[in-house]
Amino acid sequence: MVMVLIGVLAAIGVPRLMGDNSFAAATFGDEVVSALRTAQKTAVAHRRLVCVSVAATAVTLRQATKANEGACSLALGDNYSTSAGGVAASAHTMYFQPNGLITSDIAGRNAMRGSVVISLDNNPRRTIVFEGSTGYVQ
Repeated sequence: MVMVLIGVLAAIGVPRLMGDNSFAAATFGDEVVSALRTAQKTAVAHRRLVCVSVAATAVTLRQATKANEGACSLALGDNYSTSAGGVAASAHTMYFQPNGLITSDIAGRNAMRGSVVISLDNNPRRTIVFEGSTGYVQ
């Protein structure tokens, strides 16, 4: 019985003691998905442009102060970030239009598709796909 308990504790405790940030990478990936979905839903619901900046360790959401404004000057909620060592996201700047499209420009002329890759120690752990012509985020 003692050996079984030691085995279970070793399986759970050793990765945490050794600095394995797998859980932090998964959590940050979930936060990035949540941020992108929030941006899309907010843009459509408020009929305003929402600007998203994905950096290595943070996601920032900003929205236009009124409809048909071409700049995002108002902070939208809290920023999403990670402080775990070795966890990083691929950088992107995207614009969620009031009609639900994701574009690479503020004017909304160029639909953008791609992915945000969450890495742990430069090894990809999760790929978040977005489709600009439909606003789909997975």
